[in-house]
Amino acid sequence: MTDAPSGGFRSVHIYDFNRDDPHAWFPWHDLAQPVDEFPWIPRDAVYIGRCLQEFARLLGSARAARYRILVTWYWRVDPLLPHVGDDVIVFCLGDELARTPPYAHDVALVAKTGVTRRPFVTVGPPATWGGVVPSLMQESRAQLLRVPTAARSFSRSVRRGHRARIVEIPLAPWSSPEGPMVPFDDRRYDVSFAGSMTNEGERRWILPQKTRSRRQLVDVMEGLKRDRPDIAVDVRTFDSFHQAKLAEGYRELMMQTRLMPCPRGGFRETYRHFEAAAAGCVPITEILPRRAYYEGCPAVQLRSWSQLPSTIDALLADRASLRHRHEATLAWWENQCSPRATAARIAAGLDAPV
Repeated sequence: MTDAPSGGFRSVHIYDFNRDDPHAWFPWHDLAQPVDEFPWIPRDAVYIGRCLQEFARLLGSARAARYRILVTWYWRVDPLLPHVGDDVIVFCLGDELARTPPYAHDVALVAKTGVTRRPFVTVGPPATWGGVVPSLMQESRAQLLRVPTAARSFSRSVRRGHRARIVEIPLAPWSSPEGPMVPFDDRRYDVSFAGSMTNEGERRWILPQKTRSRRQLVDVMEGLKRDRPDIAVDVRTFDSFHQAKLAEGYRELMMQTRLMPCPRGGFRETYRHFEAAAAGCVPITEILPRRAYYEGCPAVQLRSWSQLPSTIDALLADRASLRHRHEATLAWWENQCSPRATAARIAAGLDAPV
């Protein structure tokens, strides 16, 4: 595959995960407008394009021009890289199971969402799991699916004498807020949620933790909407992830909301948390996993969505403290999860010893 200079790099290529073809790579020319260039592309590529632009700026023109960049999603087909070597950096997105890509030892660095193999489903005492037996079954399945890649990576690390260089990056906002920030005090809704209740193609005979969590949240919010006219509440549910993220008004709703419940997605994290933070909403979450980018996160963390009504009352009762938390959320986003912050994390990982 020939080099396709882009954004100051020697080349940038993107993988078409829609095809059952491990060789389906395309040159990515316009990092600023990936959806215009590839209408099929997942919207988290918008964030990655911005990260790449910041990354090139941090590296400087001479150093950036030495690297080939590959952007892929780790789903049903393992892509075959068109390039390997110390001049190749791979962005690997969309892997909820925290698997180690088979090519990780063959490139300079992998920047990946989902790296640590901590619990996929459960967190905290069993009383918070929302169904102990289904949670354990889902957790066992996730851990078993991780075994082959973990074993392969360990074997290659032993043979090579070093681990693969992998940097964990946050989930990219899938629907990035656009336009001017709506002043916090002028927002229309005190609390809102718009999201899917299931995963596309999932088997329904055992409800996944995502569905159990979101059903509890929606029940609580519907109760608030019915019984608390003093609180401005908006609830919108969808059958699938893509219906929710591409729904008209999704971005505008975030920009018009003060408090944003962010229930877990297919695994213990969710795009919504990062979208909410970028929009200046105060996230209300389940207990967050330990990740470097969650350091200093001002989200309000709950063990159960049944705590939401009292939490909302407490937050809305002290408007000065709430506004301070809003400002702290924007600062956390900028310092830990923005394209600039993620680019800096990758640059540091590139220079760190293996």
